[in-house]
Amino acid sequence: MKKILLTVLLTGLIFSLSAEEGELTGRFTLYDSQNYQPFFINSDGGWIDIGQIYPDDLSGLTPPPPGTMRKWRVRTTYIDESSQGQSTLQVKLRQNNRNSPVFTLPWTERASRWQEKDSNWYIPYSAAGGILEQNAVLSVRLIAPPRTATPGKVYKIELEAWDFLDPGRSTEETPPEIRMAFSSPAALAAPEPVNRRVSESAGRTSLEKAEGFSLDFVENCLEGNLPGFYKSLDDQIRSLDTGLARSRYSVPPPAADLSGYTMRDYKANYRYHMYDYDQYVELFPEWTAPDRRWKPDRNCYLFLGTEVVPGGKDFMKGQNLVFMVRYNEGEWKIIGLPE
Repeated sequence: MKKILLTVLLTGLIFSLSAEEGELTGRFTLYDSQNYQPFFINSDGGWIDIGQIYPDDLSGLTPPPPGTMRKWRVRTTYIDESSQGQSTLQVKLRQNNRNSPVFTLPWTERASRWQEKDSNWYIPYSAAGGILEQNAVLSVRLIAPPRTATPGKVYKIELEAWDFLDPGRSTEETPPEIRMAFSSPAALAAPEPVNRRVSESAGRTSLEKAEGFSLDFVENCLEGNLPGFYKSLDDQIRSLDTGLARSRYSVPPPAADLSGYTMRDYKANYRYHMYDYDQYVELFPEWTAPDRRWKPDRNCYLFLGTEVVPGGKDFMKGQNLVFMVRYNEGEWKIIGLPE
């Protein structure tokens, strides 16, 4: 039973955008360089406001038909002029509440290329499918690895509404399914953070040190500390499912603006568990199969932080709360995540 529960929790975190079929029901141009000059941005600048968006600008949409649910995304055309070539663009419709839609484009690893990409999906709280409750400010942000000043130009931003068949939407309000990185310009410009909990003090076991590092990572997600988030990742991140490796910058940034929460809120609403080698190998013997491309060793520990306490609020649903850590060459790093 214990293995089944952990397996369900682990696989339940896997975030994927399936190739489900939907119908485009509305497209709205939020910014177009045919009417204005290309908008100049830089990763050192944080969020930059482009202009106002009003609910009337999105008029003409009918509510989603019965049996469907509405999802929104943006399609953005821009140029990343960095010599490094690792960046992503975010678009936010900032309202005076906590439900400000934020869209993140896929990370790119090619420099000075014309990018025309679709963002993640945003699912509104309201069953009516509306995305704006009031006037909003259209803002953009270019994100690059810490201390890498990256210039760029935005040429066009379009907002799309799609309707999908709803297999049974819950009547409970759940957080919108978004991927975003929330970080202040000060945090982006700050020196590499020091892991306060991961001092190599005498008397602490490796399991305790792994737990302290893991909680620091959770705190980075809560605070929107993007430099801390990516510094915690190893250069190569292994899939816990297949063992295959990918770049740290292919890992999506934190999946929500959680700046209104603290670690006290996390610990009040969740139970977290740290598993050593013997424990997680018993639960997942396939991770040590002879033909597996990569196998964890006794220096690796598995963090599982998704269990919601009775009556608790699952405000970190969809976050990176399952991962494997390892101490290597004087540093703790996250080395494995679900597919």
